[in-house]
Amino acid sequence: MFIDYFLMTKPFYLNLRENFASSIFSEPMMPMVGAYGLSSLGIYLLWEKTKKAVLVVREKELQKENAEAVLKSMQRLTGIMAEHIASQNSKIMSWIEYRKRLGHPVPPKVENPSQQIAKAIQSMSELAFIAPYTDNSPNNACEFEKILFDKLSHITDVTSENTIKKSPIPLIVATSERQKA
Repeated sequence: MFIDYFLMTKPFYLNLRENFASSIFSEPMMPMVGAYGLSSLGIYLLWEKTKKAVLVVREKELQKENAEAVLKSMQRLTGIMAEHIASQNSKIMSWIEYRKRLGHPVPPKVENPSQQIAKAIQSMSELAFIAPYTDNSPNNACEFEKILFDKLSHITDVTSENTIKKSPIPLIVATSERQKA
């Protein structure tokens, strides 16, 4: 305003009723229009930048919440499955130990799958309860599936006729990887 005082050579009268546009956009009002225009543009740009940052943060929060929900669900399911499968497998292992104590041979078709079931439960429990709290924890369900499939593949003989070989897990991983691309 102080600069405007020195720029004006004659008195300035605003006649807003008769000539609104030329009064507002007259030479003495141009610095004010420019100042308001620049401040409005700055506010708009800051608003857009803040809006984008808030959206990015919210998206990350949603992904984190989804990962936590998947983790909690997987832990509950793993706990339920491990409890029921392990109780049945322990009956089989008790029968195997009983047969060994009596000196009777144990069929390998019973002993080997029982050991593989125990290892599979251990792998699934490690993935559900230990892996999420390590430095390189899986971020989504597809990564969990892939890690579990890899662990189960190492446990079982892939060339034998197992249900692991015919599992839909690789199809799910492959489908999700195609969707990412």
